[in-house]
Amino acid sequence: MEKFEPYILLIISGQGFLLSSALLAGIFKKRYANFFLGLITAVITIEIFTIWVMRMNLNNSPSTFPIWLLGSYLIIPPALWFFMKSNLNPTFQLKRIQLWLFVPALIEIVVEGFSYFSNWHQSSNYHPFDNPFWFFFTEILPVVAMGVVIIFLSIDLYRLQNNVKQSLNGLYKLYAFLGFFSLTTFFWALEAFYIVPVFKIIEVILVLFVFILGYLGYFKPSFLDIPKLAKQGLVNQNFPQFNDEKELGRLRSLFDHNKIHTQQKLSLKQVADSLKLPERYVSALINLHHNTNFNSFVNGYRVSEAISRIQDPGQRKKNLLGIAMDSGFNSKSSFNQIFKEVTGKNPSDYLKK
Repeated sequence: MEKFEPYILLIISGQGFLLSSALLAGIFKKRYANFFLGLITAVITIEIFTIWVMRMNLNNSPSTFPIWLLGSYLIIPPALWFFMKSNLNPTFQLKRIQLWLFVPALIEIVVEGFSYFSNWHQSSNYHPFDNPFWFFFTEILPVVAMGVVIIFLSIDLYRLQNNVKQSLNGLYKLYAFLGFFSLTTFFWALEAFYIVPVFKIIEVILVLFVFILGYLGYFKPSFLDIPKLAKQGLVNQNFPQFNDEKELGRLRSLFDHNKIHTQQKLSLKQVADSLKLPERYVSALINLHHNTNFNSFVNGYRVSEAISRIQDPGQRKKNLLGIAMDSGFNSKSSFNQIFKEVTGKNPSDYLKK
């Protein structure tokens, strides 16, 4: 089995890098859960690849890029926190100030990178890792942080389950992720505190994580979707004073009958103010019941409005730009782009019918 180990590590590393790249790309569509899961997967993949490099004795080769410098364990605790929070909270929005939680990881990467590329550790016979503080900062602190994160996330999941008064239906995915990281942290702590040498077990767990996640990502991508039960539970928990069915009817009426979407540069605040509801609640209603964000929700109405106007004989004298403006779009380019994204066709195709 040992002779196949390098091949397994290399194959899993390749799969991990592809998977983490795909997940990290979620940031461009504000799919924060995917992005933070991508960060975690990238760190784990770098660790697996580093093990392969060491097995092949390539870590001292001048032609080998030290990719292991990017695999800071300090990335995992905040990434796990945001991954779970973005799954539990349908109105989750990443704020710049929250990115400060990743500063410790950045410090480690910069210091280790400077030490490596400047040959400081070779010329002075000193490496930051030799410092007790640095050992605590890079090895012990991540384990402690993971323990704290897991405790608080477990409490959140327990409260959510009680709130929706259901069994694990819809929440089992989040429990599965949390259970995996709890197990990993347990063995990680045993290794970090020199209690029991279990690095081989950790290696197997990490390889299985990337393999299973890769399988699910390729063949069952819906596994990574946010559980609707979790969304509904959090909406009920945060806004118990509102009747979802009633407020959803008012929201749809605002668009169907008042045609508020025809206002250019329409904002979530304007819609919430019109309904006299909190912005976060309106966003949660749209996210939960229409499975999309506010901008996509509005653009869907605008495209439907544009199609209706294009097909209206009374609007024949207007050009596409005029119809786009009347439908709420503020430029022809955005109109063409969004129209094709929603319908799969160009606006001009509808004029030809």
